[in-house]
Amino acid sequence: MKLSQLKLLIIAPALVLTACGYGLKEVYSGVPYNSTVFTENYFNVWKDSINPNKEGNKITVKKDTYELDEEKDNVFTSLKDVSFKNCDDNFTSYAYTYDKDEPTDGTVAYGPAVSMSKLDNSFNYGVSSKLFDGQMFCNGDYQNSRTQVEPTNQGSDKGFGLLFSKECNDATYFMMNFKCSLVGQDDQNLEIGMVYSDLTLHLGFYLRNDTGYTYIPLTYKVNDVPTNSGDDIFSEGHAGRWKMYTCFGFKLDNIDTSRLIGFSLQYEKTGDTYSALHPDVKTYHAMMLYEVSFPHTTWH
Repeated sequence: MKLSQLKLLIIAPALVLTACGYGLKEVYSGVPYNSTVFTENYFNVWKDSINPNKEGNKITVKKDTYELDEEKDNVFTSLKDVSFKNCDDNFTSYAYTYDKDEPTDGTVAYGPAVSMSKLDNSFNYGVSSKLFDGQMFCNGDYQNSRTQVEPTNQGSDKGFGLLFSKECNDATYFMMNFKCSLVGQDDQNLEIGMVYSDLTLHLGFYLRNDTGYTYIPLTYKVNDVPTNSGDDIFSEGHAGRWKMYTCFGFKLDNIDTSRLIGFSLQYEKTGDTYSALHPDVKTYHAMMLYEVSFPHTTWH
């Protein structure tokens, strides 16, 4: 649902390198989560039946929290990591920094190649379809290209939980592409250049069972996430994107994903390089989540 064709304003190219990482001030009519107020764009939406904090949910089995292990689970934070090569046999054919345009060297744009929308058309509908359409980067599409996630520092119920319309039994690895954003209390961009954030991710996988859903919580710490980092649209190969986004993922060999039918995400901000130097400045933080995938899966 990245509806760039609905833009009512033409944004000058010079703004692209700064605005993509921040709170958008331009108005887009008729598209959800496109407020001029940064804090109104947080996507705190849970399907009640899989919300572990919601009374009356249909979670009938809850597993112990699984702490991902960098080596055992082949955790990667870049497609340059050796761990990624252990997750996807097609790693040599991918070009990470492309999505809307294709590379000219014979490789293929990674995001579109593994997008959930290409795997099954059930992922093409609703606001959450922004997560599954293969667009890994901002490309000047701002809120239309991303889902803005609120940290649990701002409330333990923050984050989101999605229930899919179909099940999967053959997931081999998980991937998500994101950066972070930090704005001042007055909802204005902080003129501070690149910042880095340290996060503790809390993921949830939901499996259908005979009586409801099985909830598998997972956690992992990701440090030095690019924050207020903009985008690189115009340079050759969009090379700057390697440093402007974090591509996180892990292999699923050690995690049960049979009858996978849902996914949730929460995160805690454990630090950022701006707040460390300005502890008295009130700020708002967000994960700007562009893409989520269980690559090469089938859904039924």
